[in-house]
Amino acid sequence: MARQKAQNAGPALAQRQQPASEQESRSQRVGDVEAGEIAIPQFFNTTFSTHRVSPLYIGAQKLDQARLDRLAHRLRDTLVGDVVRGVQIGLEATDTPMGQVGPLKAVNFRWFRATDVLGDNSGELSEEQAKGLWMEMRHENAAYVALLLPGYSVSQKGPSTSTASLWNMGLDKPEIGEADGSQFLHLPLLLLRMPQPLKAVIGEWLSTTFDCRVTKLNLGTRTLVSVLEGWIQESGLPRADSDLVLTLAFNAPLTDKGRVAVLSSGGGLDDEDEDDEPTEPGLRSMEISVSASDLRRFLRAGKALQKSKRTVANTASNTASWEHDDRERRRLAGPHMDDGWDWLKNKEGPPYPLMEALANHLNHHMALNLFHPGVRVTQVSCGGFVLSQSRIKIVKAGDVTEDLSRAAWMFVTLLGERIRGDGMSLVT
Repeated sequence: MARQKAQNAGPALAQRQQPASEQESRSQRVGDVEAGEIAIPQFFNTTFSTHRVSPLYIGAQKLDQARLDRLAHRLRDTLVGDVVRGVQIGLEATDTPMGQVGPLKAVNFRWFRATDVLGDNSGELSEEQAKGLWMEMRHENAAYVALLLPGYSVSQKGPSTSTASLWNMGLDKPEIGEADGSQFLHLPLLLLRMPQPLKAVIGEWLSTTFDCRVTKLNLGTRTLVSVLEGWIQESGLPRADSDLVLTLAFNAPLTDKGRVAVLSSGGGLDDEDEDDEPTEPGLRSMEISVSASDLRRFLRAGKALQKSKRTVANTASNTASWEHDDRERRRLAGPHMDDGWDWLKNKEGPPYPLMEALANHLNHHMALNLFHPGVRVTQVSCGGFVLSQSRIKIVKAGDVTEDLSRAAWMFVTLLGERIRGDGMSLVT
């Protein structure tokens, strides 16, 4: 009997020992997740500021995880330091609108696959386009992230233009100024979620470490409108409880100071008005709100306008000075190349049925020409995303669906096209 109890105790002891080993392996897996080895960054439901980065010089050594860990340690030493180039930063106890962020706990650099964040992509991506770089700075009460993404493009599926051709810049001898393209890393789209003082530190650190240039990416009318129209084509109209809100701004000329001076000296104004200075235009911006129930009708009306070739862009008054004068159009549009609505003249471009219907509505009821070069779109907000001149946010209610994944890929692809269209992130 005692022998039988001892024999039965063997399996029981093994059963008691097995959960312990399983618990250790589970703890190991949890530790791996906390260490960030299999974690992915949070992209949806997060507001990012948009920036662009010239090619990062990484040298002959590969940017593997061991090197990333060393770089993360260097960045941590910079952040916890008392002074950065003579400027007191004190980032360990920064006062933010949300309160104290607490001391810096860890700084992690990791590679991530774009498909794990945005969902599966129908197109084929090269190894260079398939991954991005994730920088995370975790404080006690907050976490700040920076995402470096490739410049996805519809017109260019393969790797980006070789760095050697960019550095040659038309020199007669190709060996002069030639650089090995494998020593540069092309991650031109930088998304930051952190306070402004930390953005300045991160931008300077990237510039110093990788010999690159970090600049703010300002999105203009063409990008904002293209994202809106493309989002509707990929994922449909916004939810029934979400209205579409467009913010318009006006590049109106200032008051003619010379004319005001003549009026002041010619007796046309009272003496008490002589000290008054010319004021800027009173109308700075305007919000156009379209209810979700009316969006479908707007879309049908816009498609009907395009089929009948009675678009607002083609029926504008020919007496305007900017109609056939590209220089005057550019002057009215301002310095941003994405503004001015000049691309509407390209018949091979994508259709904009919603904007055509909205322009027709504003022209009929308010005598406002939406496609005037001085009118620009500065923000688009709907149930699926919020996009402004320098900030983006894609909303995810539940799991990443196929429609949401296609729309998100369209989103980052248009941002890549915006960077590639400038060319500044490649040659500066």
